[in-house]
Amino acid sequence: MKSHLIKKYLKDNGIDFYLITNNDLHLNESPNLDLKDIYKLSKFDCTRGYILFFINRFIFFTDSRYTLAAKKFFRNNCEIYDLSEVTFVDYLIMQNKKLSGVLDSKLISVKEYREINSKLQKNKINIFPQSKNSFRKNYYPNFNISYPLSMPKNLIPRPYNRNLERIKSNLKTDGILIWNNAQVAYLLNLRSFELWNSTKPFAGLFIPRKNIKPVLITNNFNLKKVNKLINNFNIFAEEKFIKYLKSSKFKNIDTSFEFLNLNMYLRLSKFLNLSETKINISKYLGIKTSNEIKNIQTCHIEDGLAVLKFIIELKQNKLNPKNEFQVSEYLYNKRKEGINFFRNSFDYISAFDSNAAIVHYKALPKKSLSSKNRKILLIDSGAQYLEGTTDITRVIKIGKKNYSRIKYSYTYLLKSLIKIENKIFPRNIRSSEIDFFIRNYLSKFNISYSHGTGHGVGNFGDVHEKYPSISSRSSDILTNNNLFSIEPGHYVEGEFGIRIENLYVTKVINKNLKLKNVTLVPYDLDLINWRLITNFERKYIKQYHNKIYQSFESRLNNYHKNYFIKNLINKI
Repeated sequence: MKSHLIKKYLKDNGIDFYLITNNDLHLNESPNLDLKDIYKLSKFDCTRGYILFFINRFIFFTDSRYTLAAKKFFRNNCEIYDLSEVTFVDYLIMQNKKLSGVLDSKLISVKEYREINSKLQKNKINIFPQSKNSFRKNYYPNFNISYPLSMPKNLIPRPYNRNLERIKSNLKTDGILIWNNAQVAYLLNLRSFELWNSTKPFAGLFIPRKNIKPVLITNNFNLKKVNKLINNFNIFAEEKFIKYLKSSKFKNIDTSFEFLNLNMYLRLSKFLNLSETKINISKYLGIKTSNEIKNIQTCHIEDGLAVLKFIIELKQNKLNPKNEFQVSEYLYNKRKEGINFFRNSFDYISAFDSNAAIVHYKALPKKSLSSKNRKILLIDSGAQYLEGTTDITRVIKIGKKNYSRIKYSYTYLLKSLIKIENKIFPRNIRSSEIDFFIRNYLSKFNISYSHGTGHGVGNFGDVHEKYPSISSRSSDILTNNNLFSIEPGHYVEGEFGIRIENLYVTKVINKNLKLKNVTLVPYDLDLINWRLITNFERKYIKQYHNKIYQSFESRLNNYHKNYFIKNLINKI
């Protein structure tokens, strides 16, 4: 995207602003870089952001994970706002005058457009959906690099026909249009690799209520190589799908306005009645089957083993990375040795010292801190295995000094996780209660963080699933076999950042709910202030480390075994 072309467009058409989002056609959280308009315009990468582009300036809006990084990146070139404090809608209203703007209708959801348009119109501000974007030539990832994968029968949660029948049985309309890639992947036990760090096919799915072939909506015809799709589905490109619906007898169709882009809605609503579905497919994905839970535990053994070896060798100066970027490369190479490893589940966050205070810091090959004379390393990473998806954060002491403030924060973050792992909750509690429990405990020690406490995790799928969301704003109800992260943190700008993240599975026993930690990576004992640790907590840490050692003992060489026993068990 060229800024001078946008300026010319605004000037020639008498338009005040252009709203730039960071989405792709399927509104994925993290599109490929060449499909991110914010990145193409500014070279700043984030998963959530907006730019209000005026003729004489632009204003950048993002959430708390990226604000610090954005301030460093843009310096004084633009205004930057935290979305929790000022949204782009708030900003436009604050101008206190009539304004008109445009946005790309293919890159915003129906739900979001309706919400922002309603607020803006009340303040005499118009924002028009643009169906033809002269600044974006391509809306699709490179399908040439993709290859389809039908999940092995022993690893699937449920057969795909059972998934479809369950949805059809709850339909009151002629069919349902599913536009969310992760949901399509899960329902069909289908994976593909055209999206970076993802396993989702770039595709939608239409399920008719009657006994008619479902339609896979995709421009990726590599998916035709999957036998079950050839035999049991129609596979149409988007334009052909629209023609198919026009020529059919369908009148009323369900969809989710949260996931459907506005352009598709506007085109289909010319000849169909589209209604908000009451079928919660996100929740369907978020309640794991017993087979998924078993597979999750398997992939965490592979993942934990890789991270453990990395930590030991880093602490013992066997790796000697030159900078933050090289740290992440070393860990990636360890993971590649694991059974059924496919790829990273997201771009690693590898940050020394003050950079660790930037919640979603990204180390680049030529722009990352040197490893010389550093205190700590924060590494937030994860992987895609055939059995599941991982996401873990650990902080590692790499310097030789005693860091009392860092130890204080680290210790209380660890104590909060031990407390919640031993807490008995009532079944069917809101996920916001988990968020409150952690924050309330940490607030007593002046520790807080601005990001969410956790998120759902997919099955060889999205590392960030919609359900359950562990945040103060969430209304999600927890039940048996939910899988999610808990990742409290503490960040001191310009000094350090601490975050500890584990993945948990919920277990309902009678009327109670407990959280089981499935992550198998030890904590750094060198960062614990043992004077703040109770006897119970000490015992709990030792039990956790013993469990990890027993999980890996047969696959560790003598060097790793000796280090583990000496430094991760006997020191407790």
